Amino acid sequence: MEHKPLARPPKSPACTGISTFMRLPLEKTLEDIDFAVCGVPFDSLVTFRPGTRFGPDAIRDAYGANLYSDAFGITLFDHIKGVDYGDVACQAGYIDYDFANIRHTVKEIASAGVIPIMIGGDHAMAYPELQGYKDAIGKVAILHFDSHSDTGYHEMPKDAPYNHGTPFKDAIEDDCIITEHSVQIGMRGLTSELAKDYSYAREHGMTVIPACELHEIGIKAAAKRIRKIIGDAPVFVTFDIDFLDPVYAPGTGTPEGGGFSTWQALELLRYSLIGKNFIGFDLVEVNPQYDSGDKTAQAGNRIAWEFLTLLACRKAGITKYEDFGE
Repeated sequence: MEHKPLARPPKSPACTGISTFMRLPLEKTLEDIDFAVCGVPFDSLVTFRPGTRFGPDAIRDAYGANLYSDAFGITLFDHIKGVDYGDVACQAGYIDYDFANIRHTVKEIASAGVIPIMIGGDHAMAYPELQGYKDAIGKVAILHFDSHSDTGYHEMPKDAPYNHGTPFKDAIEDDCIITEHSVQIGMRGLTSELAKDYSYAREHGMTVIPACELHEIGIKAAAKRIRKIIGDAPVFVTFDIDFLDPVYAPGTGTPEGGGFSTWQALELLRYSLIGKNFIGFDLVEVNPQYDSGDKTAQAGNRIAWEFLTLLACRKAGITKYEDFGE
């Protein structure tokens, strides 16, 4: 089997056939591929609006199957091969079971030298993902796009220690993150504990670039700073769709105004990550129950596609975007 998007039958519209990401073959294999897209239908730890368990299917169903990158001038599947790996087994309310399965899946994929692209699902899944990377390759840096820092807003009760606002606090405490090479960007969440939230990340060595600062300095300046901080560290890229302004992504559990456009997100990904040592990606918090015209699912699909573009550039030997960065 060729591990690239399947051709449509002649005169067949985009809405036909069983949905996989980009019409990739649905196959549980890690042989002779560069990446595996895996759904995580998990939303047991949301704090406001549930429904992100339906995010993976919405992203797969969303219109968008480009094979050519105008930004880099390459056809992706001339350089990369991959599969839709299906979904992690998740059962609502069974947190330990779900976390163990997420951790095992990431470990399994990463240990095979394949790039995991995990599609969620609420952001709590990032903690077991980071555990899986630690099991497979050791501690990693993170590049975290979000409107919230997700390092905890208050002390959690012992009988319920996790939610989708704590995954990076949990991962720091579990020694999964190379904090001095990690960046959180886009933060603007409205909470009385905001200052404490940012200070936790900063006190543990991470760099936080809030939304107000990103708007002020712009994409290229922020990317230059990110590239310097990341350096050569292995980096896990975790993208919460609420990094985007609700105008572009209304279908999410905790929307925050004052965010960014899809184009700004794509440009920041390109400038920040081209030529860097990224080892995995996730795209989280798409909630189709609150979407409008599938615009959030389409944005999620497009961002995940950009992850693949960056991987194709690596395989093609492209290390600069418009001659930016070294």
